[in-house]
Amino acid sequence: MDGSPQFARFGARTAALLDQWQQQNHRPLTAPAWLDTGGSGASLASVFVRDSDPGRTRRRMIIKLCSPDGDSSMEPGRLIAARRSLPNGDPSFPRDHLVEQLYDPMPVDDAWLMFQGFAGNDETMVTLSTVLRQRRMPGVAAQITRSLLADWNPDEKWDGEMTAAAFVSELLDQRLEPAEPLAVWVRDKLGLDLETAWIRPGRANAAPLPNPVHLTGSCPLAEGTLDYPIRGRAHGDLHPGNIMVPKEPDADTGRYVLIDLSRFDERALLARDPMHLLLCLVADFLPHMSDDARAELLDLLVGRDTPGLLIPQGLARTVDEVRSAPDGWLQQRTVSGQWAGQWLLSMQACALMFTARVRYDARDRWWFFRLAAEAAGAYLRSVDAYEPGEAVLVPGPREAEPAAVEAVVVAGVKLPRQVAPREAKPEAKPATGPAPDPVRIPAPSPTPTPLRESVASTPRATGESLPDAASGTPAAELPDTLTALLIDLGNAFADRLGELREYEAGSVTARTLGLVREQADQGQADLRTLLSSRHDTLREEVRERLDAVLGRLAHVTEVANTPGFSYEQPLFQRDLAHRALVVALGTLLGSTQEAALSLQADRTGRAGRAGQATDPIRPEETRAPSG
Repeated sequence: MDGSPQFARFGARTAALLDQWQQQNHRPLTAPAWLDTGGSGASLASVFVRDSDPGRTRRRMIIKLCSPDGDSSMEPGRLIAARRSLPNGDPSFPRDHLVEQLYDPMPVDDAWLMFQGFAGNDETMVTLSTVLRQRRMPGVAAQITRSLLADWNPDEKWDGEMTAAAFVSELLDQRLEPAEPLAVWVRDKLGLDLETAWIRPGRANAAPLPNPVHLTGSCPLAEGTLDYPIRGRAHGDLHPGNIMVPKEPDADTGRYVLIDLSRFDERALLARDPMHLLLCLVADFLPHMSDDARAELLDLLVGRDTPGLLIPQGLARTVDEVRSAPDGWLQQRTVSGQWAGQWLLSMQACALMFTARVRYDARDRWWFFRLAAEAAGAYLRSVDAYEPGEAVLVPGPREAEPAAVEAVVVAGVKLPRQVAPREAKPEAKPATGPAPDPVRIPAPSPTPTPLRESVASTPRATGESLPDAASGTPAAELPDTLTALLIDLGNAFADRLGELREYEAGSVTARTLGLVREQADQGQADLRTLLSSRHDTLREEVRERLDAVLGRLAHVTEVANTPGFSYEQPLFQRDLAHRALVVALGTLLGSTQEAALSLQADRTGRAGRAGQATDPIRPEETRAPSG
């Protein structure tokens, strides 16, 4: 039985069961509208239902086919448990702030089909993720945090003392298992042993910090003890896609509804939900922030004094308001002094969760890892337990090198094929002998040494002749080639991004994926080869931005290679892979634009300095005479 074609997107088996459900319960379903999954892995449809029960009226509802994997398969039971867990016996919070289950869930093979009401019984409600750029964002995030603690947990619980290491380990759950993405990334990309106790992240003179993933044995956090780990009701996966708010900008900030309660826990550590929500909001801003702004944001989050002038105003307000939101709730408790330490430890754990997520590029994941280490260090200082031992330098994530790069040699300078000179017309004769032969650049060692060199100008993009290494081309002219290459990359990936946005969810073709991978791989090869000339002639800020472009190109290749695009995968997996690639390309485009602007500023600065009448370093009387 194939089932009704109107529900075919659920699959033939589910569509057939829905036909039976309508007939047996006398509840006809009409006008289905397919909804955004929100990244949950579920399939969602909005439908009209007409119930035979005279006490019910025709209304819209959500039909949700849960993913059969992990916590999603537990969602129906946990939603029931959440709605039955009444704070001090008061049903108002579940009624006002938890999604309603209209009818009993129905099993579909290894999954569940759920029938839910609209959040707040209002079709104009939207996810919090759709209002991230609105002025009301800080107030809404703070109000939700305040309500989750004060309204949902006026009767919080505790289980006795635990070590700080155990606190973080409980929040991370299985994420530090050897085969999990977090442990693999820390080992492979950072070259860091999970048992190393102290690290210096970023540079050799950085202050020692506890290794945030070392949580066993005599690790630094094993000495800290939490007398009162505050527990209570928690969503367990609180992010902007799981919170519904009114669409109107001037609506009551207290109107919100939680959806997807597949990880609800009645005795969870309460600091996690607000911290995870806060870092989700941070992650949305992070790709658009400079390194200096990121450093200020890190200081702000861990509670250090910072001018904060480079942090976006809305984000700074959000951090401040969410952090202060629990104050009123804490004032009602004699153990309020325990919260600050648990806030920092939750920051460590949640930052590591973001470090593990492949949808973020290496630069962002590295920032979250550093945040986790800084939060752990701040906790130790807050309890007078900061006693660093010998620290290992962790300079940052290693970038994957291409196995081989095909290049040509022209005038003593190696250039990749993508930026090689245009071929001469058939009648043209080469001035210096036969055409160059392709050169195979051997694959690097497993732990490559980053290249720190500069570039030559790109004739293909600029129409200029190649700079001859023997002719003494000034280093100041070299960034032109990089700028042209970045513009080419931006144009190419803007086209790919446009194609991806035209596809329906989870329907990306193998041809488009192949083009994305090919262009990302070639872009890395081209950029690395250009940088292998005179990288040290560029300012540090420019080098960092170019390195960031390399990292984002590698991330695009990684995302485009994910097995989730295979048509053997369920629709929700293909949809998630599709979304991740769109995000990766959008971030790459922003990075290439920043690098191109930085190169242009660097070139302008060089030209200005070259035209100065007086050398700012050399004394006036020692300058060479003009003419």
